[in-house]
Amino acid sequence: MICGWFAPGRDAGGAAIVDAMAHALRVHEAERWVIHRAPGGLAIAAIHAGQGDDDPARDQPAVSANRRFWLWMAGEAYDGGSLCRVPSAAISRTRPFRQTLLEAVLAHGLDAIASLDGRYQIVLFDAVERVVTVAVDRFGGLPIFWAHSTEGTAFAGGVRGVLMAPGTDARPDPEAIQEAVTFGGFRLGGRTNVRGVKRLRGGAILEIAECVTVRDYWNWPGAPPDHDRPLDELIDEAHRLWQQSIAVRLSDARRPGQTLSGGLDSRAILAEAAGAATSWTALTYGVEGCDDARYAERAAAAAGATWTFHPLYHGSEPDWLERRTAFIQETDGLVQLSDLLHCESLHLQPGLFDVHLSGYIGDVVCGTTYDRVVDAPTLMAKMPYTGVPIGWTWELALAWGAAAIDGLAPSEAKFAIYEHKFSQAIHPIFQSYAPYVRLRTPFTDYALFDFFAARSPQSRERLYRSWLARAYPGLFRWIPDQRTGLPVTAPDAVVTLERYRRGGIRVLSSALRTAKISSGRSRVRAYHDEHRRWTMPAIRERIEGVIMRRGSVSADVFGRDALRGTLSDWFDRANGPVQTIGALYAFEAYHRDLPAHLRAAAHAAAQRTGPRVSVLA
Repeated sequence: MICGWFAPGRDAGGAAIVDAMAHALRVHEAERWVIHRAPGGLAIAAIHAGQGDDDPARDQPAVSANRRFWLWMAGEAYDGGSLCRVPSAAISRTRPFRQTLLEAVLAHGLDAIASLDGRYQIVLFDAVERVVTVAVDRFGGLPIFWAHSTEGTAFAGGVRGVLMAPGTDARPDPEAIQEAVTFGGFRLGGRTNVRGVKRLRGGAILEIAECVTVRDYWNWPGAPPDHDRPLDELIDEAHRLWQQSIAVRLSDARRPGQTLSGGLDSRAILAEAAGAATSWTALTYGVEGCDDARYAERAAAAAGATWTFHPLYHGSEPDWLERRTAFIQETDGLVQLSDLLHCESLHLQPGLFDVHLSGYIGDVVCGTTYDRVVDAPTLMAKMPYTGVPIGWTWELALAWGAAAIDGLAPSEAKFAIYEHKFSQAIHPIFQSYAPYVRLRTPFTDYALFDFFAARSPQSRERLYRSWLARAYPGLFRWIPDQRTGLPVTAPDAVVTLERYRRGGIRVLSSALRTAKISSGRSRVRAYHDEHRRWTMPAIRERIEGVIMRRGSVSADVFGRDALRGTLSDWFDRANGPVQTIGALYAFEAYHRDLPAHLRAAAHAAAQRTGPRVSVLA
């Protein structure tokens, strides 16, 4: 992860600022960095997580022959497209590759990274024009946050790093929590939880000189054709691209693995990768005996993988609420409490695997999850719009949705989900894994994404499931998908009947509970048990205590009575989504603990005998 400070023409103090930024970003003691100070007011560091790279030049930037241009890169690349050759992910992390990349960028322009597949942050410095240019990959796989003031401009892979820079406005952003309670627990666009820091969108470039400008170098694709090639041809090509995506992401893995659910996306990774690797470990977390665990265990056995299960909500000192709360500063308060359950197994992952292949947004890229988003009302259904009284009105949400879709034209309306929900709600979950294991997301492979984005609506209805069933019958023809409880080969009519059967069982079970009649041990379909766990008196008291604390920003924004009403609606009547309560908790815990976190980082930086500083000339 990169962090930097640019104050044009002012060299003094930059290294100390960046060192404090790096201390704020650090999440464990194995992380290391060297600060580079360039003439003209730039100081920059790349933080390494200690994941096995032994390249002695890993901290060094690439430099042009005339020493005018300097290039840093954090993360890695998998394919260079039309820009340059990428021999392997491991080589992409070396200085020789950065030199190749710099030469390609100088020849073709920085916008040419649109074809550079990877998860990365790139910083290019022009020492003559005194311009710093920062870019991230198409999907913002490694994020950049930034702030500009009269003192200078800070940029980093985490909000907390940017907040260490002088002049940054760290006051809570009331619009952040208003958006979060309205839309499933997350903010919109580039907003963070503080007023002065913004997130750079994926596929964008931040140019810093005396002023700051942001522009896109890549945009979401337009509408696909109405007609397509035969399904058999598409299945063959999808499989070839998938094998290629997995292969380049496994090339340097010594102990590869994944988190495995009962759904299709992580199982698709298991199906291809377990056979390609010398060993494979699958970690499943959830409620004991849940469908996800049962289906994942069957799939792991069928693939010959080692399977490990981690039960949620177990343990004490710390308990599950304390464990999740401990990740709030690491995730900059951007992940609401219920989604923080995905971090509960992080302490296990480094011991199980060095490379984690994630099924992130698989069905969205290859399937039809958001294909029916065509206008503002259908966008609201999928964000989703919560309808809680303290959130936006329906009319305001619709107006925002229409503007968001118009702003993406001529791209399809569904990409508003990518632009806002994924970058704000889903990305931060998996980005939090990066300091612990090397995270790779094969479904965001550029060639694979471009292929599926160009498919007709009729092809997309059938392609993903047909391909999986044909390519990996042992894992998909008989083992059910957690979402439906049936294998992917089940006819649509059978899936519909199963949905009605499940609904009927839920109604009957509820009636029996109301009548206090035992119905025996019920099947555990969901992998989590949030409402029951949160409403336990001791846990409820702690959650409400944080949200309603003295100095609560949310109470100031919504009013204490309205906030109490929202809490009561959910805790007492299960009315409303858990994400609303989770967002309120994460927002308040974040702002409660943020000053202490920043003070501790400043103290650690001050106690250091002196950061390693390399002066560039």
